[in-house]
This record gives sequence, C-alpha cells and structure tokens, in this order.
Amino acid sequence: MRTVMRFIDNMEEYIASILLILTSALIFAQLVLRYQFNYSLSWAEELARMMIAWFIFLGSSMAVKENAHVSMDALLIVLPEKIKMVVGILTDMINIIFCVIIVYAGIRMLQDVVALGSTATAINVPLYIPYASVPVGVFLMCLHYIIRFKEKIITLVNGSKKAEGA
Repeated sequence: MRTVMRFIDNMEEYIASILLILTSALIFAQLVLRYQFNYSLSWAEELARMMIAWFIFLGSSMAVKENAHVSMDALLIVLPEKIKMVVGILTDMINIIFCVIIVYAGIRMLQDVVALGSTATAINVPLYIPYASVPVGVFLMCLHYIIRFKEKIITLVNGSKKAEGA
C-alpha cells in the first residue's frame, strides 16, 4: 500500500507541477501577445481554466497529505495532547464523509457531462476532462484523510498502551 501511495503522491506532484508551469507559460504568452502584438489566442483562456481546475484539485490533495490546509487551531493549542488527537480524528472523519459526498456528486456530474457529449467551444475538448478533476482530486484527498485517520488511531491506541505500561 505504501508503494502505491508513494506512486500516487509522486504523480500528484509531477502533474501539478507541470500544470502550474504550462498554465503560467500559457497565460504569460497570452498577455504578451495581447498587449504587445494586439493578438490573442482564442483557445488560451479555456485551456488555462481546464488546467487550473486540475491543478487546484491535485494541489488540494497534496495539501491534505502535508496537513497544509488552513485551520483554526486557537482552541487546540491549549488542549491536552490526547484531546487534540481525538479532535483530529473527529475532524478527519468529518472530512472523509465530506469527501465521499463530493466524490459521489462529482461522479454524478461527470456522468451528466459525458451523457450530454459537451465539448469546450474554443478547443473542442470534451468537457468531461476538466469536470473529472473534481471526483479524481477529491478522491485523492479522501485517500490522504483515510491514511492520516488510520495513523492517528494507531498513535492514540499505541500511546494509551505505552501510558498503561509505564
């Protein structure tokens, strides 16, 4: 399982990095063309939005893995370690439930887009490609929350056993 997650983590980072570089280059090129040469690429904005959608959801998944999402920890600072751990476990449970709901809704939305056969107007790319970023990215977030949840449970149980044995 660790090997699979390491592969997923590496792919997330690799794809997100490439998307960020390509999107930045595309937007920069669009700006230069528009303001220096009075010419614009008709497809640039649409493609940039698609790449940004994927970047956001992959980046959100990476942020869950790194525990980098913004949180309100003013109350947690004063709580004992064991209570912090329990609050973290409950928070991860809520996040897992939320992710499952969003993945389900994202899959339903994706099915509708596929059924309609919609394509992007400027680049004629099927719209299911950017729409797939929602269920894929949130599913990856859910995997990271589940792993973190499992690690916290193990830490809580092992910590309790160590305290009893001491």
